[in-house]
This record gives sequence, structure tokens and C-alpha cells, in this order.
Amino acid sequence: MVPATVSVHRLSVDDVYGMVAAGVLDEDARIELVQGVLVDTLPIGPEHDGALAWLTKHFARIDSAAWAVRVQSTLLVAGGYLLPDLALVEPLPRTQQPTSALLVVEVAQTSQERDRDKARDYAAADVPEYWIVDLAARRVTVHRSPLAGIYEDVVLYADGESVRPILVDAAPVPVSELLG
Repeated sequence: MVPATVSVHRLSVDDVYGMVAAGVLDEDARIELVQGVLVDTLPIGPEHDGALAWLTKHFARIDSAAWAVRVQSTLLVAGGYLLPDLALVEPLPRTQQPTSALLVVEVAQTSQERDRDKARDYAAADVPEYWIVDLAARRVTVHRSPLAGIYEDVVLYADGESVRPILVDAAPVPVSELLG
């Protein structure tokens, strides 16, 4: 939290693109723009990478005209952008970035608190379903039914259970297989 006496100069998405074009930021920098503030993202560890690869394979093998798989790709939200680990979005022209998604998944190895905070941003963007794959706790927290920036329905899934996405025609995700 920034003290009330400190001036904060919030950035826009266009400001960040300008900083990249000017060489101030590297185009491959792992940063998100949250409420106008640049936030570093954590490096991806092997378990995180493995879970994301499993999810990508699970959803990408489905040939759907209704949605496309985006991996660690920009999702524009109020006040900036996030880089969800996986997002299923409606097909867009190559020149557009999504402003919402049918499903967003974050894999958390050490970023559980930050990923819980992102629920507000995803709910505000009307993402109907947001999953946090918590590798340490060996569970998947599923957020559904966004209303006024919060999810009304939050359910935990553990080893031995499966999660079925609500808006995409995909096979259920067995939590034990996802967690490895």
C-alpha cells in the first residue's frame, strides 16, 4: 500500500508500450500493469512450467471455433493488463488483445497471495471462471459468478476430484493429473 502522502503517477497500457518502444523496458520483461502500477512477476519454476504444459496440452488439443488458448499472453483489464498463465478467449483478429476471457488459470507455486488478489481484477473484467492451481497446497480453487468485482462462488478441488469448465466444451480436468 502506498502512503497517502506520496504522489503516484499511474501508467497506461500505451505508456508501457511507449517505454518498450523507447528501450526503457525490454519487450520480454515479465511485468504486469496493475491499476496503473508496474508489478514484476515471479520466475517460473519447473513444477509451475510442468502444470502449465499439462493445461496447455489439455485445452489446445480441442479444436474449437468458439475459443482459443492463450499462454502467458496479455489480457487487458481496467487500469492495465495481466499475463495469465492460461486463458481461453473468444477468437480475435491478430491485431487485437482480449479484454476478457471465458476461463483464466493461474498456476501458483509461490505466488498464491498475488494470484488471490488477481481475482478482483478478473472478476471486474467479467471473466466468468478463474482457477488458481495451488501446487503447494495440492488443490485448485475455482472462482465463478463474478459480480461487482468479486466472485460469488468459490470452490476448492483436491486430489481425486475433477473440475469441469462451465463455458467451454472441454473434458473435465482431473486435479491429480494436473498436479502430477
